[in-house]
Amino acid sequence: MTAVNIPKLRVRTRKVQNLPQCAVEMSALATCWASVSVDDKRCAEMAKALTECMQKGKPPGARRSNVNYHLARLGKQTATAV
Repeated sequence: MTAVNIPKLRVRTRKVQNLPQCAVEMSALATCWASVSVDDKRCAEMAKALTECMQKGKPPGARRSNVNYHLARLGKQTATAV
């Protein structure tokens, strides 16, 4: 079996579109404001939900995949073995 010379090995990660933090609450509040006035008491619940969401902060980010790191190591090993 012969070794295949591949200069760089990389894997493209899938791009997942996540909703921005508190987007649902902000949209609900904007919709409420559009349907009634900004100072209406009916929008108070949605304003409170948005405030609570904003105070929570960002959730910890997902860990990044280390596949490309290992592919680069594998590529270096196969280049020196040839």
